[in-house]
Amino acid sequence: MYPPIEIARFTVAEFKRGLEGLTEGEGQTRFEKQGGDRMNAISWSMAHIAGHWLSRPQRLKSFSFQSEDPVPPTLEQANAWLDEAASYTEGWLANADDELLFSKPNHLHGLSVGTSVVRMALHSWFHCGEINAIRQLLGHEEIFFLGDITEHLEWRPSDTLGGYLPQELVRFTIAEYDRGLEGMTDEEAIVKLPKADGTTMNSITWTMGHVTTGWLFASALLTSEHIDFGDRMFFGAGADPTPPSMAEMLEMWERAKGLSEKWLLGLTSELLGSKRDFGPMQDENLGTQLMRAVLHTWFHIGEINAIRQMLGQDEISFVGEMRGRLEYGGAA
Repeated sequence: MYPPIEIARFTVAEFKRGLEGLTEGEGQTRFEKQGGDRMNAISWSMAHIAGHWLSRPQRLKSFSFQSEDPVPPTLEQANAWLDEAASYTEGWLANADDELLFSKPNHLHGLSVGTSVVRMALHSWFHCGEINAIRQLLGHEEIFFLGDITEHLEWRPSDTLGGYLPQELVRFTIAEYDRGLEGMTDEEAIVKLPKADGTTMNSITWTMGHVTTGWLFASALLTSEHIDFGDRMFFGAGADPTPPSMAEMLEMWERAKGLSEKWLLGLTSELLGSKRDFGPMQDENLGTQLMRAVLHTWFHIGEINAIRQMLGQDEISFVGEMRGRLEYGGAA
């Protein structure tokens, strides 16, 4: 299982790492989308995330999230809210027991407290990716995620009911990733947006290849079988940046999804606690590497959502419906 407090700690730390090196002006920049609307600023997204962890209505009274043309707060103010969010979360969640985490207060609209924690975490990872896309447009180098997940969020068996079932976490992530691709045309998916430093972003199709090879590698880890990655198997740092076609990447993604359904049926605590003698992260057990694949996918869901907005597509709201799909202790 993945304990809620460890998910929260790791998420908040990684979110803040994605803000390193930003100036005040960059934090408040709002890029114009095709069609005339503007993106939200990074500092606005920071306040938005802090508000989720802080029970927004009570604690950020001075900041309007509902404005049609939201004015970004300063980086100083947004960082102060994030620091308060981290402290507040640590204060209550570190000592939360299953009775509290399984409870369903009225303000959570049918979700348990434990389920809401993972919703906030995945939503934060989504915006982490969105922010990373914006900072690249501003001319910053891409920040690579994830950090030291083994130290901060290692999978381990649990004798309690609490936590999130890996099978549900994977299936939910895959479905949400699919949702983030809806409505994209072949032409939009291969666009490489220009950055302020004169280089270009990776296309959505390139990012699809990057995410998909991660899941194909997860299949290799969890089955110890040789996996066919296809003719173009490398979508990492230094790889050929030429955008592949949408059709090619969708075919590759469907193959990865089909393989995942096979190994998901065979997941056991013994398997997830084991390690492999191949791959770049041999010190991580398979359960930890699986969480790595999940959070890495959510990061890129956010990045893709930022690019599609710049191309004139409507923003897709994340996280989707969780009831019956991904709940604390199991949705069944």
